Amino acid sequence: MQLQFRKATEADILLYFEWTNDELTRQNSFSSELISFETHKNWFINKINSKNNSFYLFLDEEQKCVGQVRIEILDTETVIGISVDKNFRGLGLASEMIRAATTDFKFLHKSDIIAYIKPENRASISSFLKVGFEKVISKNNKYLLKS
Repeated sequence: MQLQFRKATEADILLYFEWTNDELTRQNSFSSELISFETHKNWFINKINSKNNSFYLFLDEEQKCVGQVRIEILDTETVIGISVDKNFRGLGLASEMIRAATTDFKFLHKSDIIAYIKPENRASISSFLKVGFEKVISKNNKYLLKS
């Protein structure tokens, strides 16, 4: 499957809301509670308009939304997060999404990128390792992977 990406916009707010409250996404998040639309809306609009965030929305050949990668520049580190739409999981697309997003991001920003992942989320860990992230440390019930 050939993927392409575009930068997410405010028009994508409902799609991202669905993804953020997906059962598996919540299970793999460090904060597993469901998120209200109002909370999500405030967060999303703030983040999408911030120069410190890059939202990559991935689409297949038929323009179906496959998933997203978000990379955020914080004070002391740059952090990446990913989610794949439930209809596209298990197809090996996460690694391709991570590779494309980090390549695009690093073209403009020369910083290392950190992924924090729950140890039991083996699929996500595998996807990051496959594209060259390295395990730095495992503590506080988190894997730290670095590009």
